[in-house]
Amino acid sequence: MRAQTTSTTAPKPRYGVPSPALLARADRGYARFLAQQPESHDGSQALPAPAAHPATAPARL
Repeated sequence: MRAQTTSTTAPKPRYGVPSPALLARADRGYARFLAQQPESHDGSQALPAPAAHPATAPARL
């Protein structure tokens, strides 16, 4: 009769589930993206954001 032993092989990969390291890397990239200051192509300051569309602007009384 054979004695049971524990397996020393690596765990099976979980396909479709991102690893914690991959999620952390994505979070850092997203934070860098949000921290960027928009600039125009000629090096001057960026244009201000456009005004809200009249359909979404608050109603004036």
